[in-house]
Amino acid sequence: MPKILFIRLNMSGTKSTDAMQPLVFAILDHLTPPHYERTFVDDCIEEINFSVKADLVALTFGTYAAKRAYGVAERFKSQGSVIVMGGFHVTAMPDEASEYADSIVIGDAETTWPQLLSDYENNKLQRVYKSDNSSPTFSTTLNRDVFKGKKYFPANVVQWGRGCRHNCDFCSVNAFYSGRKSLRPIEEVIHEIKGLDNKPIFFADDNIFHDKHLFLNFLEQLKPLKKRWACQISMDVTREPQLVKLMKEAGCLMVLFGIETFSKENLKLMNKGWNLGENNYTQAIATFRKYGIMIYGTFIFGYDYDTTESFEPAVRFSIKNKLFLANYNPLYPMPGTRLYERFQKEQRLEFDKWWLNSGFYYGRTMFRPVSMTPLDLEQGCFENKKKFNSLRSIFYRLTDLTHIASFRNAVLFLLVNFTNRREVYRKQNKKLGLQ
Repeated sequence: MPKILFIRLNMSGTKSTDAMQPLVFAILDHLTPPHYERTFVDDCIEEINFSVKADLVALTFGTYAAKRAYGVAERFKSQGSVIVMGGFHVTAMPDEASEYADSIVIGDAETTWPQLLSDYENNKLQRVYKSDNSSPTFSTTLNRDVFKGKKYFPANVVQWGRGCRHNCDFCSVNAFYSGRKSLRPIEEVIHEIKGLDNKPIFFADDNIFHDKHLFLNFLEQLKPLKKRWACQISMDVTREPQLVKLMKEAGCLMVLFGIETFSKENLKLMNKGWNLGENNYTQAIATFRKYGIMIYGTFIFGYDYDTTESFEPAVRFSIKNKLFLANYNPLYPMPGTRLYERFQKEQRLEFDKWWLNSGFYYGRTMFRPVSMTPLDLEQGCFENKKKFNSLRSIFYRLTDLTHIASFRNAVLFLLVNFTNRREVYRKQNKKLGLQ
């Protein structure tokens, strides 16, 4: 019986306390024929046992985990395992990944994984398997048994759609799907949700607001299930207040959206001019608040019109508006994105392949900003994170009516905020790789 070892890679050896279920492995497990012995290890929350013997080792990872993934691959390859790699980073950097793998998977795996296993069994394994992610629809089945016994954040992850209807130039998801989006049939998603336990649901869609009329239909079918859920969504949904109202009626607890910047010039550079702009952010927040939905806002710093004066207004705004959570990220030029290509042409990258560079650590600026130093950007973002996650800020923000609307909301707020506070300090300055 051939043995497959599935591994989700972390960026370093330190384990996370906020990891969520990675759906790709539940999908791959379901697609794997029953005559394979299968083991799944999540490097984010558990140790990799390098003494385990596996015929096939399948690794999936993003850019931050690439250096560690290559080290893990070399360890298992030296023991005779066949190495297969997939995920966002592999799709963005296939030639690089091929140096460490016997075979790579580009794009989503539903259409390629069965063929890869068939070829492996017949000693015809190809170097590259490629899905073009071009279909506007997809159907998938998950085996959630792979998550049993693993200590994830207490939520069920569900995916309705992939890709996003917007086209931000920093977005690796947009690059992965080449600007296309694909949706599962609503009935299939609802059927899956009906079979889940009562833990809150997190929708993994990068923007669940795929289409106004489809979203309306989705919410109407979700509402009778009386589930509690959170999602990532673009702020422009607040232009449709009836949808926000229905989101709450369908069980929405929290939304995550990208505020990004108060600079209209930066929004244009991001290709996010459709975002609402500074004067309307407060109004958008008020719309969610009106219906009792908590808010996680994210900011990006380092675009050309940012200066050292850009940090303080963002954290002040976040605390004043008592956001459920907020994040302040230095701009990450991710491989495969238009941003990365632009910075390469402008020769602004501190390191070309920063994810492999021994001098890089989490939180470090990997490019040269226009109006501040790289160190200014690094320190400004971390200072904002510390201010927002201070004990004073946490307990002040707890007093928002949406956070204390119920005992359940208050417990969730405290659990997530103290977990986030811990992770902010744990990750900062962390070296990538096998350390």
